[in-house]
Amino acid sequence: ASNGRSRRESVLQGLSTLSLALPAEAEDTRRLAVVEMYPPFTSLVPLFGVFSLAQSAAQASSADDLAKMRQRFGKLSDTDLDAYRFLCTQYIGLIRYADPDEKVISFDKAARFKACDDAMAAVRRAREVLATEAEKVAFQKEVSSIGVNLASFFALIPKEDFKKAQDLSQKLQALDTDKDFRLSDEEAKTVRSSGQPLPQEDSDVVDALRKVGFGDLLIP
Repeated sequence: ASNGRSRRESVLQGLSTLSLALPAEAEDTRRLAVVEMYPPFTSLVPLFGVFSLAQSAAQASSADDLAKMRQRFGKLSDTDLDAYRFLCTQYIGLIRYADPDEKVISFDKAARFKACDDAMAAVRRAREVLATEAEKVAFQKEVSSIGVNLASFFALIPKEDFKKAQDLSQKLQALDTDKDFRLSDEEAKTVRSSGQPLPQEDSDVVDALRKVGFGDLLIP
């Protein structure tokens, strides 16, 4: 995990110049930008993992449930949250627009990134709430914010890409046999007798994310 983290930090540092210069505020253009082509769904897989975490957290009600959530949220460092933001930035930066209005494009990019950024800020707040043993209501408020913002982000991508990210994320959760919410090398490659091997396309996506240090962020 430490090697993965160091690789991920190197990638973040090396590619920081690719970060989008998004406007702090964008005027309401009242229409979506015309998109010619979306990038591959690879970057969406870890993001769906966060969405899945929020879905699980929304069901937490007992003290035991909250203790489990405290452990899962506690593993997500600020560096991890920045890595998720980078995945959003990378995905947005690779969208090919066909809109003649640059203001509309700027608004589209800003809206997409804001949804992702607000979701990660809510993850941090949820982590802090759990760390202080705060009441369940305060935690669920932040969980709701995570879900709403990531749902907004996913609503702006092709439905088939969302479905691919969802399906692969669920497959990876099933591979986490020791339920530590970290996909080890062995778990990623080993297929239990009752399971099915990952299709080559899915395996390539996982390998690509793991090679740049995002393996620990696949199933938070």
